[in-house]
Amino acid sequence: MRRKSVQEWLLLVYQIPSKPTNLRVRVWRKLQIFGAVLIKNSVYVLPFSEKTNEDFQWLRQEIESAGGEASVFRADSVEGATDKELVAEFRRQRDEDYSRLITELNGLSGAVREQKRSGSLSANKLGQYESDLGKLSQELERILATDFFHAPNRDKARSAFEKCRKELQAAKGTKGMSPSLAVHSAKLEHAEYQNRRWVTRKDPHIDRLASAWLIKRFIDKRPRFGFVAEGESTTGAITFDMVGANFTHHGEDCTFETLMKSFGLGNDEALRQIAEIVHDIDLKDNKFNRSEATGVNAVVSGIALGNRKDGEKLKECFPLFDGLYRLLQPPDGS
Repeated sequence: MRRKSVQEWLLLVYQIPSKPTNLRVRVWRKLQIFGAVLIKNSVYVLPFSEKTNEDFQWLRQEIESAGGEASVFRADSVEGATDKELVAEFRRQRDEDYSRLITELNGLSGAVREQKRSGSLSANKLGQYESDLGKLSQELERILATDFFHAPNRDKARSAFEKCRKELQAAKGTKGMSPSLAVHSAKLEHAEYQNRRWVTRKDPHIDRLASAWLIKRFIDKRPRFGFVAEGESTTGAITFDMVGANFTHHGEDCTFETLMKSFGLGNDEALRQIAEIVHDIDLKDNKFNRSEATGVNAVVSGIALGNRKDGEKLKECFPLFDGLYRLLQPPDGS
């Protein structure tokens, strides 16, 4: 009797049309962000989980919407490579990522120490170093999120980051800035979306949780939320942040951004900033480089781990987003 493999894998197989010309680069970049490993031409692999499946499904949808072809397969083995070989390749690639990051962190630490020693660390230079550390922090989080098999350099990278953080903390605190989302006009009437049942996939994380908060606070005054497994019926409900949902990822936007644009909420400065934070956490592309993303992600992950019931996760996350909304209000309250 054949023993079932302990490790399950996901395979993404795709073909891309010649136009748009930037699609190939966009797909490649997202595959790097996901931490996927190339096993043959246009065939990438990830270890199976709900999150990696979601990542591949979003990318499949993006490829197909651009006129390409893509399929996602779940398998307990990969032709041409053993589980041991695949795990080793994932670890090797993450070790390369960690090594590059460690070099940059050590270089930043050394520059801060040297300029402090010589008394030449100006406020402007310190601000630049703080910004650089913020970017390296997000890069570390990205690598950790795709370090599926705990590569050897993992702890070294964390230690290098902590050392650099302490160097800068000794000089002065940290601060970050970010751009804003473009303003979009209203497309849908709020009145048509009142007292509705809103359904998303089980085990919600940042985009689904933030989107539910946005729906309750700014779209539907009395929403009812439901959670379904993949393939489960959603008849009569408005679906969000699922493959093929009424409101979901669109182009380079996460679901929170799609909802904002669909309901004309783009003039709200605080909401635009929350959208940037949600985007950076969910899509992992550092598009807005929000300094708050790491902390918000940690809090949301802690809430998710502490609650088995999806409805309880919503209840605990809503005050978090309420607080963020108050914090990010413009000084004049506009």
